[in-house]
Amino acid sequence: MKKYYQGAGKIKRWLLRLMAASLLLVCLVWLFYVLTKGPRNQYTKPGKLVSIRQQNGRFNFYKNGQPFIVKGGAGFTHIKELVNAGGNTIICWDTSRLENTFKEAAKNGVAVIVGIDIPGGDNTDFYNQDSNTNKLYNHYKQIVSRYKDEPALLAWCLGNELDMPLTFTTVPFYKSYNRLLETIHQTDPDHPVSTSTINVAKRFIFNIRWRIPALDFICINTYNRIKSIETDLSLIKWFWNGPYLVGEWSPNGGWEASLTTWQAPIENTSTKKAQQYAEFYTKYMPRNDPRFLGSLVFFWGNRQEYTHTWYSIFNEDDTPTEALEVLNDCWKDTVTKHQSPRLQYMLIDKSSGDSNLIFEAGSTHQAAVYLEKPGAADTLVYQWQILKEDWQHWGLTWDNFKKPAVQMGLMTDSLHSEINFKAPAGKGPYRIFVTVKNPAGFCATANIPFYVVQ
Repeated sequence: MKKYYQGAGKIKRWLLRLMAASLLLVCLVWLFYVLTKGPRNQYTKPGKLVSIRQQNGRFNFYKNGQPFIVKGGAGFTHIKELVNAGGNTIICWDTSRLENTFKEAAKNGVAVIVGIDIPGGDNTDFYNQDSNTNKLYNHYKQIVSRYKDEPALLAWCLGNELDMPLTFTTVPFYKSYNRLLETIHQTDPDHPVSTSTINVAKRFIFNIRWRIPALDFICINTYNRIKSIETDLSLIKWFWNGPYLVGEWSPNGGWEASLTTWQAPIENTSTKKAQQYAEFYTKYMPRNDPRFLGSLVFFWGNRQEYTHTWYSIFNEDDTPTEALEVLNDCWKDTVTKHQSPRLQYMLIDKSSGDSNLIFEAGSTHQAAVYLEKPGAADTLVYQWQILKEDWQHWGLTWDNFKKPAVQMGLMTDSLHSEINFKAPAGKGPYRIFVTVKNPAGFCATANIPFYVVQ
């Protein structure tokens, strides 16, 4: 019995030591967290022009004292069309266009979020050079000082989808970021500041909460992952339960698409994408979440990324696709009869885009696009084009917004729903596009990738 009590006493002592060590470790971790935590915003101003407040358990922007729910897009054009569709906000990432953007926004009663583009925390070479960070700091301090009094200004977004490194040492990136963030708050205490993440990036959001606590809200850029956004957000409530804006959303991103054997992403027709816009907004957009500040569709305008039609709400000549009509219904909570032409599918030699079409240079083929209502075909205008793929920029096209040159001389008649074309002479990946326009002023688009061998 004595040995029993002696053994039990040893176990008890070991348990006490373990508990003491664990408590000490927790205290040290907590002390480290507190000592390395970034600075808070010291420049909040009562009665500011734009604020984010939590009232009755719900976060909202307050603009000139009134609740403001963001409905809008990423871009800098078609602002009048945005208002007509029920939108109220633009986020612009090109500071060289701000003068005209603010002018058009003020004319149409649209709010502007200004994107401030800076390198991410993974760019250590940049942040290790004081000359780089000082130049960045001075440039954006001038931008903020210049535009802070614009009546259309809603907020600043400092950095887009930045890498936020998890590190236990002081790194130049966080030092530079907090310096610039503090200057924005000090220079313009009337408008909140955000940054954006790809999806609900748990590690990055934790680092933001820890290292950059002065940020007023977070923009979440999400595409197909919007289907799980509410679940993803619920999993991190224990360390972050603040307000957020869906800073970018649209149907599947190019990186989420099915691929050909040569890794070309397969794009849906504009008709299919319009259906997805409606589904994503009505079924998955977290509009009832009390932390939700609104959303910005990507891309409000025309943009070359994967293709010139992948994200574009408007065609190159400013003709809108059915996505505009869908967003009008979403933002106004209405159901309207859409006027856009509607496509079923497109084929080459009776094969679809996922058939891995490989052609010999100079060979002849037939392409056809099929309408949901063929009876209206005689009122439609067709335009076909063949482009060489933006091969080297797939998934990296945010630094290359130029549509590839049209391949000329490959078709004799491009004005009908069925055409014959020749495969280009050069080896490599290509894509054939069709745009279908109707008298109502709308268009529909489709394309199929193919590969040429010699």
